[in-house]
Amino acid sequence: MAVRSALRFLWPFGRRDSSEEEESYLPIMATAVRQRDLQSVGKVRADFPMFRASALDRPQDRRREERREISRARFALTTYFTPTQPVSDRGSFAGRLDVLARLISAIESQRSHIVLHGERGIGKTSMMHVLTDIARESSYIVSYATCGANANFPDLFRALLQDVPLRFHRDVPPNADEAESGASFADRLPKGAFDSGELADLCADITGTRVLIFLDEYDRVTDTGFRQQVAELIKNLSDRSARVQLVIAGVASNLQELIGYVPSIRRNVIGFPMPRLGEAEVREMIALGEEGTGVRFDPDLAHIIHLLALGSPYLARLLCHHSALEALDQGRLSVSLSHLRRGLDQVILELEGRMTPRTVAEMQKFVGGRYDPLVAALGEASRSVDGWFDGESVVALLPNVSISPQQVEQELVSLKAQLGLESDVQDGERRFRFTDDALPIYLWLMVGRLRLDSGSLEEVLATA
Repeated sequence: MAVRSALRFLWPFGRRDSSEEEESYLPIMATAVRQRDLQSVGKVRADFPMFRASALDRPQDRRREERREISRARFALTTYFTPTQPVSDRGSFAGRLDVLARLISAIESQRSHIVLHGERGIGKTSMMHVLTDIARESSYIVSYATCGANANFPDLFRALLQDVPLRFHRDVPPNADEAESGASFADRLPKGAFDSGELADLCADITGTRVLIFLDEYDRVTDTGFRQQVAELIKNLSDRSARVQLVIAGVASNLQELIGYVPSIRRNVIGFPMPRLGEAEVREMIALGEEGTGVRFDPDLAHIIHLLALGSPYLARLLCHHSALEALDQGRLSVSLSHLRRGLDQVILELEGRMTPRTVAEMQKFVGGRYDPLVAALGEASRSVDGWFDGESVVALLPNVSISPQQVEQELVSLKAQLGLESDVQDGERRFRFTDDALPIYLWLMVGRLRLDSGSLEEVLATA
């Protein structure tokens, strides 16, 4: 139902002449700057762009006409609607509380190791950060690492065990010199390389506390030997009833894809899929932002932001951030549909900045005409974990269109070069994927921008 609702929001469109299309969907710069007065060279103009806060995180209002509450709200946006950084403050964490509760229960009640998986940008890192905060509050020792393609097992875990004080070793008295000097479990590891068995033996000596080791972005690890060592570590820690548990997160459609097929550790690991944001969670995100910033969104905008964001917390926050800034730039604390339109322009501009001008020109050819229903469906179909989709999944997302999967496949094959698609055949079925995962989102938002241009808020909601 949510998918159909989103596609009804984007389709159908009325036909426009070329001049109308060009004006309607090309992004508009947020501020038009007047031509510089040659007599003012060397002087600082009143409208010259400046930072609004110092590096000490303190507002610095240089514009006398700006109201104090506008300045405070602008500063607070960096906490509540920051799209480029994961959420680390529980006060601005919205939605997925049921997933968080299940994660805590699995760690606390089942003493299980955890694998959190899902598509890119779905909020896994934010969930990990909030979970580490809650665990530390409950006196767990938490050690966190972000994995890289060249992760080395001994080096990574030596660094992680630096966070575990040696005073929690069962054979080290509390008043021992090495305990009082701040030594860590890393000091008890072999000087050179070591394997998962040696590491598990050392971790089995931890007492008086519990340790959570977080491995984020695990999908980036390319070394199969590293992954095998981690799988063996999970098995060894569980067999020794060690007071150490691993929490692993990465881009994957299922647990096996991230960890590998290791039957011996199935009973030691619980997989948690990270779901997309629902509309209620988008409303909760906006409500938290409103409470923290003093900015108020038109109640109906939450539904449109939900449709545009396709369940992505990143896109939802980005749209809220730019829309709120547009309102504040006009000296307003209320966000309307016009602010959302211009905020969407800024999001589109950001996406264009990550693409070549030639790619942008090619993508714009597919917006504002007969391809609108197709590109809208492609934007949704490509939101799988690995980005692959087939003709059948696209047909399922085309509203009120009589067309076969084979016809869609033929169309996509003919448009591969222009749309930036790659394809292969798996199990006898042809599938497609965008070579740049920003392209389908760009197309989706461009079509959405056209839809927002088509009428008032009431008219938009009537077809959403």
